[in-house]
Amino acid sequence: MAALVSPNGKPCMVVENVDGVRIAGFMFEAGTVKAPTLLQVGTGKFSGSETNPVVLSDIFARTGGDRKDNTVTSFVTINSNNVIIDHTWLWRADHDIKGPVRDRSVRADHGLIVNGDNVIAYGLFVEHTLGDMVIWNGQGGRSYFLQSELPYD
Repeated sequence: MAALVSPNGKPCMVVENVDGVRIAGFMFEAGTVKAPTLLQVGTGKFSGSETNPVVLSDIFARTGGDRKDNTVTSFVTINSNNVIIDHTWLWRADHDIKGPVRDRSVRADHGLIVNGDNVIAYGLFVEHTLGDMVIWNGQGGRSYFLQSELPYD
């Protein structure tokens, strides 16, 4: 699986205000400089397309794991309308290369922030974030499966 690491506090990937983009099979990892998000869909409020939506499939994002001292505000931020999320795992690790994560040493404030309308999530997994796991500001959205776990520390 391709892994992208946040460069110098910036998102790993930004999808501009366009329709029909398909992103699948990526691992997004936080870097040592805090980024606002790792994957951003839309650079502002964008109407998107009901018939040609942006689709995110098999998206994984994390802090911790084989990296240490990494941090992010939100793993994924959706600003566009009409986006489909299919199977995502947004994970603040319970361990890093030093061992178990304690005292909030690996930072992830939120898993998903949805600012767009009519966003649909199938299979949304958000784990161990230190703030609200999901912030859903958009209207008309739906989530058909949400699994979450509170942080251990």
